[in-house]
Amino acid sequence: MINGEYMVIKELFGKVKIYQLRARVDNRGTLAYVIDENIDDFKALETRIYSMPKEGTFFGIHYRDEISPMTKYVTVIKGRGMDYVIDLRKGSPTYLKWESIELSEENARAVLIPAGFGHAFISLQNDTIQVYSVDRSGGDAHSKHINFKESRIGLKLPLPISEISDYDLKAPFVSESEGVIP
Repeated sequence: MINGEYMVIKELFGKVKIYQLRARVDNRGTLAYVIDENIDDFKALETRIYSMPKEGTFFGIHYRDEISPMTKYVTVIKGRGMDYVIDLRKGSPTYLKWESIELSEENARAVLIPAGFGHAFISLQNDTIQVYSVDRSGGDAHSKHINFKESRIGLKLPLPISEISDYDLKAPFVSESEGVIP
């Protein structure tokens, strides 16, 4: 039996979409459909799996410059995490505002983050596994980041950071970031 279909359950900033994943449940367990052709013209080029052994593992505010935009599709298949979307669109009335979405294996939600938005994530429990798909390769000079301590954004984390990369710790602030107008 298929329980529902992909459906948008919420939109943020008029562009970011939160999906309820569809699933099949039977006596063997649950089979979740993570991504397929029904996800708003999104075609995954790469899919990555992040395994976070520690609660509080943090991935800072990452985005792409306007020359090479990227759409991201993120869900959690084990554990729980808080996903953050930050509006970085020049001239937007919600510029530097953020929204958070809890993603977990229990709520079976995913977020589609189009170009123009920053993205951050923190694991809310040990052994969280995130599936992260993108519509283009991320390994080039167009990937950027902003310091998560940027006071103009005011990101609020639900728990202390236990693990963070040097890349995120040393990220520039908005006024220092190329491609983002302060």
